[in-house]
Amino acid sequence: MATRRSSRSSRSSNKPGLGCLLWLAAFTVVFVIFFLNLPAIRETLDRTGFSELVKGRGSETAPPSSPVGSEPSDIEDEPGPTPPATTPGGVVVVAPDAGPEAEPEPEPEPEPDSGPSALPAPTPDPTPGAAAPSGGSAPKPAPATPKTRVASLWFVRIDDDGVIVRVESRRAVPDTGSPLTDALNALLEGPSAGELDKDLISAIPAGTRLLSSVRISGSTATLNFNEAFQFNHMGLEGYAAQVKQIVWTATAFPTVTDVQFLIEGERRDYLGAEGFYIGKPLSRNSF
Repeated sequence: MATRRSSRSSRSSNKPGLGCLLWLAAFTVVFVIFFLNLPAIRETLDRTGFSELVKGRGSETAPPSSPVGSEPSDIEDEPGPTPPATTPGGVVVVAPDAGPEAEPEPEPEPEPDSGPSALPAPTPDPTPGAAAPSGGSAPKPAPATPKTRVASLWFVRIDDDGVIVRVESRRAVPDTGSPLTDALNALLEGPSAGELDKDLISAIPAGTRLLSSVRISGSTATLNFNEAFQFNHMGLEGYAAQVKQIVWTATAFPTVTDVQFLIEGERRDYLGAEGFYIGKPLSRNSF
């Protein structure tokens, strides 16, 4: 009987030690699981704002002590952190950290003038055609493109047999609003570089020019030339060629059928010593 009682007492005394071991093992397992899942738990707390709520409440209950060596007035002037707002559903709204107050960026100072002094650049002269000052930054106005029109000009070419042949050349001439005058002035200037390449020349004496604008009466154009028009070193054929150049160029316009020649404002019957007749209006059918 005594043996049975001792065995029962030993069994009952081992039960508390076994229970402690089980609780210790359970606590260890929970601690290990908590330690392994600590990053996930922190992320969940940060995402839900629970950690910010705990920090906010802690800051309200226990304000931070002033640092050593700082004046109390400095600590009191600093605004405390704004507690997070909560919605009716219990969700904590955390305001983003505004960070230190941003200072306004200073405006850039204007660059100094590269010249010898910092004086402002002179205003460019608004007068048309005036050159802009070298130091000015305003762009120069683009020059106006002159108007042109295509005219029919008649020159001559000397063939292999020495015969003077009339040749028409169509090219652009300045347009001043007087088409016939513009065409005759271009003819008096002589052939262009491209026309010279085609062996075209002018039989009109050098220095010939119109003394006045062309006058048109009916279908007759009256042309007033200077004294140089009546001296041709090519002889009678040269006089005929120069008159034909004028007549063919003028009658290229549909409103003109003949030309009356004047020398220094006077009507003369003949040109030069050979006596080429110009006493009446001449047309293409006059030759």
